[in-house]
Amino acid sequence: MLYRIILPLVFVGLWSSAFVTAKVGVQYATPFAMLMLRFGIVSVLFGLILLAVRHWRNATQGLPTRQVIALTALVGLLLHGIYLGSVFFALSQGLPAGVSALIVSLQPLLASGLAIILFDEKLRGVQVLGMLAGIFGVVLVLLPKIGGALPMVGLVSVTIGLAAVTGGTLLQKKIGGKINLLASNLIQSLAATAFFLVICATVEPPQIDWQPPFLLALAWLVLMVSMGAYLILMVMIRRDSMAAVSSLMFLVPPVTAIIAAIGFDEPLTMLGIIGFCVTSGGVYLVTRYSSPGTP
Repeated sequence: MLYRIILPLVFVGLWSSAFVTAKVGVQYATPFAMLMLRFGIVSVLFGLILLAVRHWRNATQGLPTRQVIALTALVGLLLHGIYLGSVFFALSQGLPAGVSALIVSLQPLLASGLAIILFDEKLRGVQVLGMLAGIFGVVLVLLPKIGGALPMVGLVSVTIGLAAVTGGTLLQKKIGGKINLLASNLIQSLAATAFFLVICATVEPPQIDWQPPFLLALAWLVLMVSMGAYLILMVMIRRDSMAAVSSLMFLVPPVTAIIAAIGFDEPLTMLGIIGFCVTSGGVYLVTRYSSPGTP
């Protein structure tokens, strides 16, 4: 059917655009202030949607336990707070959007590696090959730039983000079935908002230049990424296998690199293109041949 072609393409485009749009936003605002504002708005929107859905159904589901609420908030802290905070900070330090997307795209590889230790998972030979290819591709992209064009603080920051998104994803898999999706996203957004409020009050004095590019970037991140891409993701997960949906992520780094090359003149050399493709292919192999129980 047509949606099987259109929805994945729209999703990859929106998901990839988040890195480039963030690059625009941090030129007009401190990164944590922008994220605080973004998730404050997202929290309000998810809260209104949750109230509307519950009113429309004229029923309420059983409330999750305090432990599930606390763990869901921790997921929000990891996925939206530390992960996005690290990525936005790295972008504000000058790290290219394409490189940021490439590094965090290694999440399936890192999660699969941790699954061996935490869940006694067994990797297939093709998945091991995918992990090696992913690492080799990153080396191809980063090696010519280390010590030169890439800010080391940005690389360290986005690597912290990679660890956070991996931990948050593993935790979400553990508790995901114990709480309604809308309620889960509301709690996660509220936790992220609280996190950035603390950061802005103690570490980073918030500064925002309310110029049209910033407002457009903020609106895009809230409506098209946090709401639109998420809705498409949920539809695809419901209609397709999780492995098929996860495999779409391998398209994000090269698409982000192309958008950034057009919008920000970020250099895209032949070696870089090869590295992006090798890493994306490696991530694809890991996710495509994962069993349903493999993170």
